Amino acid sequence: MIKEFHVATLDEFYQALGMIERADRQASGTNTISRYWFRAQSYNHYNLLPSLYREKFYEQNADQTYSQMNLKEDYRYQHLKARAFHSVHSNPQYQSEWQEIYQHHFGHTRLMDWSESARIALLFALEAFIDTRADRELQYKRQHVTPCIWMVNPYELNKKVYNYFCKYFSDDMRNYFAKFYRGRPDLDKLCDELKKHPELYFDAADDDLEIRGIVSLCAIEDYRKTLGTDVDAAVGRYEMNPFYYLALKMYSDALPYFVQDWRKPFLPPMAVLHPYHSERIRIQRGAFTMFPNYIVTDKAKKYYQSRNIDIRAMDQQTYIEDCLRVIYILNPNEVARELLQSGARRSDLYPEIQVYADIIETKKYYY
Repeated sequence: MIKEFHVATLDEFYQALGMIERADRQASGTNTISRYWFRAQSYNHYNLLPSLYREKFYEQNADQTYSQMNLKEDYRYQHLKARAFHSVHSNPQYQSEWQEIYQHHFGHTRLMDWSESARIALLFALEAFIDTRADRELQYKRQHVTPCIWMVNPYELNKKVYNYFCKYFSDDMRNYFAKFYRGRPDLDKLCDELKKHPELYFDAADDDLEIRGIVSLCAIEDYRKTLGTDVDAAVGRYEMNPFYYLALKMYSDALPYFVQDWRKPFLPPMAVLHPYHSERIRIQRGAFTMFPNYIVTDKAKKYYQSRNIDIRAMDQQTYIEDCLRVIYILNPNEVARELLQSGARRSDLYPEIQVYADIIETKKYYY
């Protein structure tokens, strides 16, 4: 089960963070501080599911090489790049980078926003009280929000992804993936190499706590671009990290991934870093989980429909539930008041001039 915590004050929120950190150290038997990312939810019944998955289940072609999800992403990428290129000064090169930009402007993607800062996440969760504008939507939220803060351990999450490729990459999925690589024997050899040497391809022996296990798909795209058509051969010679290659194909390229048996581990989302493409993303200390291109089989759909849950959501995947924590905020008005007293303002999230003007013109707080 996912560990839950309930808080009613700002002090209790930080106490809960301390309890989680101490419990993790005790469980690991080390003095290591676990690294967490944080995600705000205004309503605690929302699943951890990215916006592009909230619409429907997706179908794929007969060759299982392209899906409706790919088409939706392609259209969004093409139109955003065509119409907003002049507004982006950081020179994004890859589709996954444009997805990050689109995500931070409320577009639909396979990405889910997280922050490396617990305080930033708390501001998002209580934004209806921090935002001093008096419109009807905010007034409704102030009366009805049931906020919570989700926490994910990005290292442990990506370790699950790595172990999936080593241990749980089923025969059906290997046969499917082999079509895009160099055949089943070479793919089996690659997965065996990952299983034998995690210290080489995932978890460096020098234990760099701040960076280990967390990847940037955009940077890995550069490796692939440099290698060009020789990328498969380079992976076969282990000149390119095979874990990076598998991650690129399943997450960045979004090859269809089939969820067939919900009772067994299936490929989870991956914790990824992108370059900061705006000042807003930088001050929010933005990070992401990227979901695979899930294709849910009819059998799995029936399970979902009979229980009214979405098995694609992070909080419904039993394989990764030990990577997650959740803090429920029982008294959002009080926590918002304490945040404002501590100097928090909406400009901590959005550094645009209009937000500063709204703060200057504040007539009333609504906590």
